[in-house]
Amino acid sequence: MTARPCGVARCDREYRARGFCGLHYKRWMATGDPLLTLWVTRREDHFWSRVDAGGDCWEWTGYRDGKGYGRAWWDSRNGLVHRISYELLVGPIPAELQLDHLCRNRACVNPDHLEPVTCRENIRRGSVAVRKQTCERGHPLFGDNLYVYPNSGRRGCRTCRQAYQRRWGESRGLRKERGAA
Repeated sequence: MTARPCGVARCDREYRARGFCGLHYKRWMATGDPLLTLWVTRREDHFWSRVDAGGDCWEWTGYRDGKGYGRAWWDSRNGLVHRISYELLVGPIPAELQLDHLCRNRACVNPDHLEPVTCRENIRRGSVAVRKQTCERGHPLFGDNLYVYPNSGRRGCRTCRQAYQRRWGESRGLRKERGAA
């Protein structure tokens, strides 16, 4: 008598129960699908158990790196959780693109808050200096009032810088009286 093969296509293991081999029968009993491994469902359950989806942003409650991005072990490597979430719920990210957090929350894994963009666009959008149009005191940060520091390239307010230099000079007695020669 010849052994019956497993009912799953391309599986040459011997029949055990309900038309499946032992491996596929166990998978069918655990998940309801003989092709779905329990490990995959547990892995995704484990991932989503670390997401707080109570608000508009879905906050990652697991480990975050020094820059505030969530990280998790996924596919044999330590990956960024917003990329994992996007790939699970939307699909693959094109190789030449990065994900931009539209909400500016680095711990957010909500795919509605993520948009694939080029590296250049992601840097442009993320630059606080580019988005900032006024200084802390409300002076405009453009035109004649914009001061770019020569060593760092940092942007600053010319009005506030001049006021600071004036106060600094007065505190050291360096400022001369007007009209005195």
